[in-house]
Amino acid sequence: MRFLHYIIALSGLFIFPVMAAQDFNYSDASSLSLGQVKSVERNIFSIMANPAGLTEVSTPGIAFSYISPYNIHKLSNRSVTGTMPTRYGQFSLLFTQSGYSLSLLNRYGFSYARKFGKHVSAALMFNALTHKLNGTETYSGFFSVIGIQLFPSDMVDVGIYIQNIEQSKISYPDQKKLIPVLYVAGISWYPTNDLALMAEMEKDQEFDPQYKFGIQYSPVDILVLRGGVKGSPVDLSFGIGLHMSFIVIDIGISYHQQLGVTSAASLTLSLNRKKVNTEKQ
Repeated sequence: MRFLHYIIALSGLFIFPVMAAQDFNYSDASSLSLGQVKSVERNIFSIMANPAGLTEVSTPGIAFSYISPYNIHKLSNRSVTGTMPTRYGQFSLLFTQSGYSLSLLNRYGFSYARKFGKHVSAALMFNALTHKLNGTETYSGFFSVIGIQLFPSDMVDVGIYIQNIEQSKISYPDQKKLIPVLYVAGISWYPTNDLALMAEMEKDQEFDPQYKFGIQYSPVDILVLRGGVKGSPVDLSFGIGLHMSFIVIDIGISYHQQLGVTSAASLTLSLNRKKVNTEKQ
């Protein structure tokens, strides 16, 4: 069975649009724990999920994430991101790398996010994507991301995320491959300050919609418990977060009925962080 996992995963890398593309669209451990709900995420990793959520990050910070799909290192996703809030908005940078020497996917991103009044946040992100095959040939493409978050009340958040609306492609020697075009919409409901219920629909232009559901509960200030479910075949997930004064540690695990376990860990380092918001992340 393990050998079959390798065959499926590695063959996917060489048909870039299916496996490798999904790989660079991972966010972080907290999102993985919530069934990969990401459009309503509101922390430093929002640059990988919905950059509009960056407006809720009040201090400069840097974060690292590692995700191992189906616990196969050759499919792993390694990310580092940094953000700087200013009076003019939030400026953020992203570097994420997926795969290994024979099929290495690098993403470089720059995001600007700003809040408009109390009820709307919006962001625009520009990305460069390079795909290095066989350790020699490199192919590249560029695409943009648009993110919006709405806060109609203290109990409800709405997130909208569009990726590659311009339908950019990567040109290979024998064909052009479309960078994934994604339309994502989600909602989170906070019946109490400690509990969040989330739902999301993600539509890849070339695939059927995926539906995701997540739940998050914070029994004490420094501890966050998460769970989620996604798609068909069902992908179940759970995780834990430790939110301390200057450090946030998140761990997540998901189980796919056919491909097995995916594990993730994230570390966030913040400067002058007086209080961590564990309710809305």
